[in-house]
Amino acid sequence: MTSTHIELQVTGKDLADRCTVMRRYVPEIATEAVAEIMRQVPEYAYFHDPRAVEVMEQANAWTIDHFLALMATPSLPSTDILKFWRDLGFGEACEGRSLIPLQTSLRVGAGVAFRRLTEEADGLGMDTSATTMAQMTDALFIYHNHLIAAAAEGHAAASEDAGNRFEISRRRLVDLLVSEKPAPGRIAELAQEIRWPLPKSVGAVAFAQPPKDRGPLSPDVLTAFHAPEPFLIVVDPEGPGRRAVVETMLKGETSVVGPAVAPAEAAKSLRWARQALSLVQSGVLPAEGTVFATDHLPILMLMQDPDLASRAIERRLAPLLRVRPSGRVALAETLIACFQSRFNATEAAQRLHVHPQTVRYRVRNLQALFGETLDDPSQHLELHMLLHLWLATARENAS
Repeated sequence: MTSTHIELQVTGKDLADRCTVMRRYVPEIATEAVAEIMRQVPEYAYFHDPRAVEVMEQANAWTIDHFLALMATPSLPSTDILKFWRDLGFGEACEGRSLIPLQTSLRVGAGVAFRRLTEEADGLGMDTSATTMAQMTDALFIYHNHLIAAAAEGHAAASEDAGNRFEISRRRLVDLLVSEKPAPGRIAELAQEIRWPLPKSVGAVAFAQPPKDRGPLSPDVLTAFHAPEPFLIVVDPEGPGRRAVVETMLKGETSVVGPAVAPAEAAKSLRWARQALSLVQSGVLPAEGTVFATDHLPILMLMQDPDLASRAIERRLAPLLRVRPSGRVALAETLIACFQSRFNATEAAQRLHVHPQTVRYRVRNLQALFGETLDDPSQHLELHMLLHLWLATARENAS
């Protein structure tokens, strides 16, 4: 088992103090390191995905920062960073890769970090004598070896254990499902390997962060907490009674369920789930509980081009936007309810929990604002969609 400490031979308080100061440069050094890794390590070319790049930068920043922290405080425990690198090695085995790409990325990242730290120290007038640099080099070499040893341990565990071979197949199935144009035959083959009954439809569930308390999940749920952005694959999320099952399973987590699709199209469901999640995080969609993307399709469709949507709102909802701010939301909600009830005042009032006379009064105001537009059914759909989007952003701004 990998140790919980990394012993670096550091002498002199000045060097420790300098390393503490240098920690301020870690984020920009990590960004440069990741760019160089992507250039030199072909296996990690997929990190050009902005989301994956961010995760990679965070991992590099943590690795570099912990090294500097160890230089400043040699007794600092390294349990978490060693476990992280063990998990990286495990993940590489699950992806079917050897340790060579991971070793190369660490070597490249360490080279960038050492060069940048030396440049920054020199720029600050710190001691960069041969003796000091030799200490840094030796310490970095020891640190590098401990991380690689941890990764090798995880890689070996995944490769040798029968249970982990099952995990490897499961991960490969998950990754295949959300890839572009996966081969149906390969999906069926991997599903059979892990005894996952191939369903008619699946939905992807996107999270901002991995659930802290994962709890028991249904056996047919495929997890991808190893991914740069964690997600689940759930079976038939829109089937009879399935929504309640999914909501119960995800209770306590801010999550978004993508539309139900055929297994070979799971990437589409995940893409929609992540787009909806970004709207949840920005406050456009509600952030409480589980959000189903299919409940918000008009907003999702319009937000494919936010600038175009904004221009459409300015043009089509201009009469509403001229009303004083305190009255806009009530009028917008009333017009939506009228569209939903075919302008039946009684039914609209029930939807809004107000008196029918209130609805009739507001409709007269709306007719004065929009004129003949409200009498033209061909324009109702566009107005309906734009009202939903404007109302969501108006509530966000109000909060």
